[in-house]
Amino acid sequence: MSSGNSSPLCLIVKVKAVPGKEKELREVLSAMVEPTRKEPGCITYQLYSNETNDTFFFYELWETPEHLEDHKKTPHYLHLVKVREGLVAQGGENTRLQEVLA
Repeated sequence: MSSGNSSPLCLIVKVKAVPGKEKELREVLSAMVEPTRKEPGCITYQLYSNETNDTFFFYELWETPEHLEDHKKTPHYLHLVKVREGLVAQGGENTRLQEVLA
């Protein structure tokens, strides 16, 4: 993690599958995990699903906003943008979080 007052950028991304496309979307999203974890500035990149496996959540921690922007230029991210059409009912709902320091 970086030093000083800056804390990592935390991002939650919510992606809901088109009914009947849950398995295909899960495979596409799962393929993002390994290459993203190897990117510079990636602290944590985890994929979760809800109980019905129709909505997926990425939990991401990045050292800086610039690292996140670089992530959006990678081949695996650009591939996801292309193949998600027809699989995603609702997606790209991003929530940036700030750590609450006691």
